[in-house]
Amino acid sequence: MKFSWKTKGIVLTAPLSEEIDDVIKFIDEYLAPRGFNMIVMQVRYRYQFKHHPEVWGYDPLSFDDVKRLLAVCRKNNIKLVPKMNLIGHQSGFPNEPTDGILHGHNQVLADINDGLLRAYPSFDEQCDTKEILYSRSICLSSRGAKAVVCELLDELMDVFEADMIHIGCDEVFNAGLCPECSKKTRAELISSWINSLNEHVKKRGGVTLIWGDRLLSTEETGYNRWEASDNGSDSAIDMLSKDIVVCDWHYDKYEKYPSIDIFANKGFKIMVSPWRDMNNLEAFLDYAIKNDKGHINGILMTTWCGSGDLAKRLLYGEKGRWLHTEQIATTIEKIFELEN
Repeated sequence: MKFSWKTKGIVLTAPLSEEIDDVIKFIDEYLAPRGFNMIVMQVRYRYQFKHHPEVWGYDPLSFDDVKRLLAVCRKNNIKLVPKMNLIGHQSGFPNEPTDGILHGHNQVLADINDGLLRAYPSFDEQCDTKEILYSRSICLSSRGAKAVVCELLDELMDVFEADMIHIGCDEVFNAGLCPECSKKTRAELISSWINSLNEHVKKRGGVTLIWGDRLLSTEETGYNRWEASDNGSDSAIDMLSKDIVVCDWHYDKYEKYPSIDIFANKGFKIMVSPWRDMNNLEAFLDYAIKNDKGHINGILMTTWCGSGDLAKRLLYGEKGRWLHTEQIATTIEKIFELEN
């Protein structure tokens, strides 16, 4: 499939320490020759923060690790963008064998807190609840949480020497539940939080990226409750700053993808973000190409498996350890061919 968008990006998880060399080689010998010019690196708390070492996640990247990744990206004119989840995805379960990623769950369960809530349990929207659905969220009324988050954000952007950061904000099911948060609508809470972080990033001369699902209505779009909101947060779309870049992700197959048109009509620039299934990806990209009103900056391919796992599959043909690595790798091979 041919598309002429300016940006060709991919989301990679921060590599495990023993796989950094593989991921560097993957960037240099696989992604760069295929024209990728952006890598959004899912870090969360997997960096050795100096200001807040109490939030370190599993096998965190060192300062030197980041500089090595940055060097290979700069060599190949690839923008390296750090990513943190700064509302939801604050807890979950790791893959087996572990890849350092905490994933949500479809049942009401007790799970593992990621770095921020492990260090600061009072920042949890449901701090008095032992079992939650999917994953925990940051309390958006907590001034203390915002102060720490902004310090983490600054340090991550500094070490990545980044003028752009992805702050996640997807699949938030647990916002607006505490007594203070419940005084506002979910749309007001989410938009105020995102706008405040965006203003902080803008003061640094940076650009903020977010996932777009909480800005969409399941009823209006026909998307499922993961790809759109069924709890009223969708009206936040009218409250957000238009200089925020929205990553519009969809993994299921639909006859049409109305979010492409909704974001255009609301004045947002977007990235189109498909995943692993080839047929679903083609349907989404085909609709986006045909309905691009000049608001689509590019593609941001998602992966959601260990970056080292994906690198070793695409570089060396090794069988992936993670459930979907083979399908993701096969789709990437079909869509992103070597450039002449």
